[in-house]
Amino acid sequence: MRTNVKRFIGMFALSALLLSGCASIPTGGDVGKVQNSPGSTSDDFNIGYTEQPPAPNASQQDIVRGFLDAATGVGNNFQVAKKYLTDAAAVSWDSSERTVVYQGTPEISATGGNSAFSAKLQVQSIVDASGILTPAPPRSTESLKFGLTKVDGQWRINSLPDGIALATNIFTDLFRHQTLYFYDPGFRYLVPDVRWLAGKGGSAAVGVVNALLNGPAPYLKGAVASAFPDGMRLESPTVPIENSIATVDLSAKPLLDASSTARLQMQTQLLATLQGGLNTVTGVQMRAGSDQIALGSAPQPADALRPAAVSSRLIGVANNDLAYLDGNAVGPIAGLASVAQLGPRSPAQTYQLFAEGGAVAFLDAAQNSLYTIAPGHTVVKPVTGQKLTPPSFSPRNWVWTAEGNGSGNVYAAHPGGQNTLQTPVVSLNVDWLKGRTVTSFRISRDGTRVLIASSSNGQTQLQLAGILRQDSTDNSAPRDLTPPTTIYWGSSAASLAYWAGENSIVLFSPGNGDVAPMDIELAKDSDQLPVLAAMQQLSVGNSPTDLYAVDAKGKLFKSSSSAWSESPTKGIQGLAFSG
Repeated sequence: MRTNVKRFIGMFALSALLLSGCASIPTGGDVGKVQNSPGSTSDDFNIGYTEQPPAPNASQQDIVRGFLDAATGVGNNFQVAKKYLTDAAAVSWDSSERTVVYQGTPEISATGGNSAFSAKLQVQSIVDASGILTPAPPRSTESLKFGLTKVDGQWRINSLPDGIALATNIFTDLFRHQTLYFYDPGFRYLVPDVRWLAGKGGSAAVGVVNALLNGPAPYLKGAVASAFPDGMRLESPTVPIENSIATVDLSAKPLLDASSTARLQMQTQLLATLQGGLNTVTGVQMRAGSDQIALGSAPQPADALRPAAVSSRLIGVANNDLAYLDGNAVGPIAGLASVAQLGPRSPAQTYQLFAEGGAVAFLDAAQNSLYTIAPGHTVVKPVTGQKLTPPSFSPRNWVWTAEGNGSGNVYAAHPGGQNTLQTPVVSLNVDWLKGRTVTSFRISRDGTRVLIASSSNGQTQLQLAGILRQDSTDNSAPRDLTPPTTIYWGSSAASLAYWAGENSIVLFSPGNGDVAPMDIELAKDSDQLPVLAAMQQLSVGNSPTDLYAVDAKGKLFKSSSSAWSESPTKGIQGLAFSG
């Protein structure tokens, strides 16, 4: 049976990490285009919205409703909304504390006499003061409490929660997703951090720069680095953009005290961030206060700091042994002795090919043992556990897996022992994974983030967490995971989640009907993925259209932008790109 894809579109419209609301992972039907960008392309901040002041002799319910409706005044500091408040409440109310994004119509009712009211909302997501959006669990509601009193014979609100509430369609008109960029601890890669911020043009640029200077999202703190030191601030209330060049006035002393290398890193970080959110910006001029500074040399291009594309050569299992798929040819892995006696499943490979010093890993058929092999080393079993997730390599050659039995146990091993004959293993016990069935644990290609699919009580969560390391050296051992951010709630199992680029994720659940993986973009519109009957296995490369799949009959398929084509290659399964 085909499922109507339109029911999925609203679910994804709002998330800063692309997802909000709730729905099930589709195992049948077409997947349509997911609209994440705001509908308006005008530079007018409040286009299409005119706030109305309180009507004379308005009832308490009308005052509360009018205040909620006037929350569209993000561009004028809520001048009209404040008319619904007493003078004292207008001063104390912090409109920027959070934004509640809701569906439907608020239910306004009295909660105590004629001076206490509540507005019950069907919450889709919450955006905090930093622009970080968190989708609400399925069927979430929240009641906002209001107190009212009479001022000169007219009802006014004298107590209320901080923040505003916006209907879904209004939120996507007034806010825009912006991608901030930080660095991995070794300053090798740029790492995205998606926020939802109000405004466009110069007003948006101020918000973007302030957000960048304030540091990464909580789930990235400690996992990423910034070239900007603590205390660096935007000295000017504007970020003018002329001839596509943004001028950024920064705190003079920390900028002048910074090394030439740090200044170049700041420049690259600023430019990547402003280019990512404002497509009119092609260059950045940093100033110490109002004085232009000399960089000394050209900053490193942002593209040079993005992870390299993964190789087109995949690892898989053929004739019960590890093999490479290169184009349509299946062949042995040079330099690797047979491991057929171990019954390899779910293989993984480092970003270097084995013959070039890379390593491979795989599970046994029962998913209870992780094996690793590095050139010049024998096969070792560094990890034993229960229901281990398919292994995933970081760019620093640590291979990760997690137990799926609710224990919260996570493991990382380094094949080849960091140039020794040993295989170091780090064991973590993650509190927030306890009691959850983990089905997928994938390291991002910049090595700073982990993508986790897990379920509990019939609900699926997709979460991102940062990877904390012992230090910033290249092969530093991991030491912990940060508290996560949730980017998806669902009512059915999402078996596997894959990275398909820095901001792209593909969700997949095998099925016997028409199976449609979900393409989820963290910072732009998502494109449809093709449907394949009885899809059982999936591997994801450099983009959501760079896919291989195996059906229930063991046939291999490769995707294009709109369809699957059967490969002439036979007899290989469990395919995986590097990572």
